[in-house]
Amino acid sequence: MVFGVLYETVERPLMRLLFFIYSLSGGGAERVTANLANHWAARGWEITIVTVTPLSHDFYDLHPRVRRIALHLSGESKNVFVGLFRNLRRVKALRQVLQQTHPDVALAFMTTANVILALASWNLPDVCAIGSERTFPQLPLGTVWEALRRNTYGRLAAVVALTRESSNGSRPKRSPVGSQ
Repeated sequence: MVFGVLYETVERPLMRLLFFIYSLSGGGAERVTANLANHWAARGWEITIVTVTPLSHDFYDLHPRVRRIALHLSGESKNVFVGLFRNLRRVKALRQVLQQTHPDVALAFMTTANVILALASWNLPDVCAIGSERTFPQLPLGTVWEALRRNTYGRLAAVVALTRESSNGSRPKRSPVGSQ
């Protein structure tokens, strides 16, 4: 008689990809997010879209396999202290999602989301965090966000821009994905 353990084979998705964007309301970056998510979900990838705004703000239809997480942390900040508090809550909430979902790649769309992802993924070695600049040329964001962009983009594995001009010299300190 042979003793052994029967292991059930669990098929892992091809890729676990997380998108982070402020909202899925109407807009170009939002449309790109929905299109990419739908495309890859249809091909068997495990897709999660995380937004700051609630689901009620969503405009685009998503493939049934796309997991949708709303942080419910939107709102205007009346001063720099309220803004700092709100954004620290966003960083903490996104970090919790990253730790729970274990994406292979986390991709943020737009400058403020890129900064929040860079901070949330700090010291999470299994998350390849990528920022995506979607404006041409990069719009000035104010002193605080400009400083955050300068000081956090280096923590991202890569920053994707629409054109060389819109990249504004934003280069990660680490090698981009797939380069040697």
